[in-house]
Amino acid sequence: MRTLIVDDSKLASASLVKALSRVDPEASCELAYTARQAFEIMADESFDVVFLDIEMPGINGLEVARRLRRHSPKTNVVFVTGYPEYALDAWRTQASAFLVKPVSDDDLRRALDQLRVPVGNEQHTGLYVQCFGNFEVFSNGAPVYFERQHTKELMAYLVDRQGALVTTGELLTVLWEGLPDTTSRRSQLRTLISDLRRTLERLGEPQVLVRRRGGVAIMLASDQCDYYAFLEGNPDAINRFHGEYMCQYSWSELTCASLVRQAPVIS
Repeated sequence: MRTLIVDDSKLASASLVKALSRVDPEASCELAYTARQAFEIMADESFDVVFLDIEMPGINGLEVARRLRRHSPKTNVVFVTGYPEYALDAWRTQASAFLVKPVSDDDLRRALDQLRVPVGNEQHTGLYVQCFGNFEVFSNGAPVYFERQHTKELMAYLVDRQGALVTTGELLTVLWEGLPDTTSRRSQLRTLISDLRRTLERLGEPQVLVRRRGGVAIMLASDQCDYYAFLEGNPDAINRFHGEYMCQYSWSELTCASLVRQAPVIS
């Protein structure tokens, strides 16, 4: 795993290098102490993970992350900062993790296990859905961008339902957390379904979304989704489950609890 640490504190950088050497002895580390230096390095080299401080002189870590996402969408960004109040802004950059200094080995290991773009694993071609950790969708290894976050949540819930046809009423209850069923919300739901259809068509996967009278469903093969592979007893998928499932969504907790009960110990 190739990593770049961007932090104006040499002491903090050295501490993270030591932690990385314990968690992943094969990881390589390069250091940058300013955003400008980081951009110069990244112009010539690619990295699996970039660890970013936020409070730095000149360009801060949030802006570095936004630029990096535009130019290298397959690079994972992990924020490492002493300022927890930046967490919401950090997640808006679609970072893989947000760690608060001082970083423990367990927190670092967990962050590396749950990267948005997995490192060192089989590179999936076509559509691939990650449910363990945060819910993410990939196309030929690159993260899929959803214009509406509710569209992404709609797809997540349909994946959770394992191909079952989900009614309009059920989707309204889940996506709007029990708010009243109104004409306006039904119109919003139709917009989300159409948006999801267009997204899948753009990815060349229109057949994944099934629309029938009374409901919609997502149809995936087990090799297209870590959750489905887990249910079929795939050892690699079982080993990738660390007790976290679609962490962005509160409705996922029941499925997560079921997975925890099912998970055997794989050596």
